[in-house]
Amino acid sequence: MRLSVHDLMTYKDGETPEEVYDRTRQFVQEIDKLNYTRYWFAEHHNTTYYASVSPELIATHMSALTDNLRLGTGGTMIMHYSPLKIAENVRTMDALAPGRADIGLGRAPGAGPNEILALAEGQSQTFDDLYNKVQVILDYLSDEKPERFYGRTEAAPKGLSHLPQPWMLGSSGQSATKTAELGLGYSFAKFFGIETDPEIFKLYRNNFKPSVFFDKPEIIVSYMIIVADTEEEAFYHFKPVIMNLMSIRAGKMIPIHHPDQVKDYEFSQEEQAFVDRYLDKRFAVVGSKEQVKEILEDEVDKLGIDEIMAYSPIYDNEARVASYRKLAEIFDLV
Repeated sequence: MRLSVHDLMTYKDGETPEEVYDRTRQFVQEIDKLNYTRYWFAEHHNTTYYASVSPELIATHMSALTDNLRLGTGGTMIMHYSPLKIAENVRTMDALAPGRADIGLGRAPGAGPNEILALAEGQSQTFDDLYNKVQVILDYLSDEKPERFYGRTEAAPKGLSHLPQPWMLGSSGQSATKTAELGLGYSFAKFFGIETDPEIFKLYRNNFKPSVFFDKPEIIVSYMIIVADTEEEAFYHFKPVIMNLMSIRAGKMIPIHHPDQVKDYEFSQEEQAFVDRYLDKRFAVVGSKEQVKEILEDEVDKLGIDEIMAYSPIYDNEARVASYRKLAEIFDLV
């Protein structure tokens, strides 16, 4: 089983942007030693709780500090940008770290209405069908000639020795068939709190057509995962994370607090129901190595997962690294 990291670069209480980036640099270098496959950065705009705004820049910077990890975007919100610029960013990433560049093709905005308008310079979007835009990006990445006026320009840098690896991001299952037709990897963000029908993944596998990017179907599923020596310790670290998530869902912009600050907080009946659902539906997987292993092995069996991606914004840096190390141990990577 391959393991990877999904990072939104969530702020801790009192952190500056510079501190988040410095902490992330150190963490990525630790992950590079643990035989994880890839590390993706998200794209979110106008937010006070996520520092991952320009994932292509962050991934490129981190590629210079690592030796083994594939670095990429999870994802690039393609509705906001020119297909040529997207392709040239990713090709540049691959030239700087040959064979280690990924792009997660996201069709969601990663922003609210004001940010969407600002990113589009006040103009309406030019693509009615974002899958058409995906096709133009893929043509540029594979040195094919895109349709319409895009074909008058070639994406640089030219003559790459490797193709960047494109993945379609999904959180509802609507993109599964189209992803299969395009011959792309499929990455499903379960930690968003979206229920997962196993039929979605069967649909993707059954309709997959090989491409220059993938010769067989590949599925990543992302979970919020926290592993500790004991269940009690794991939930100690999980509590401020789930409280942060609940606050964001309620429209309140708060960072992640130190676990000691919230350990005595008692959830309301409604809040406890939210926590229970997140755990029961396996959007979050929290516990000891034995508990986490049992749940994830069942998920792999039910969904046909090829790679597990973990989003684990634990407050304490040492506990965060330890959680990822224990996850790697579960699957015999270290």
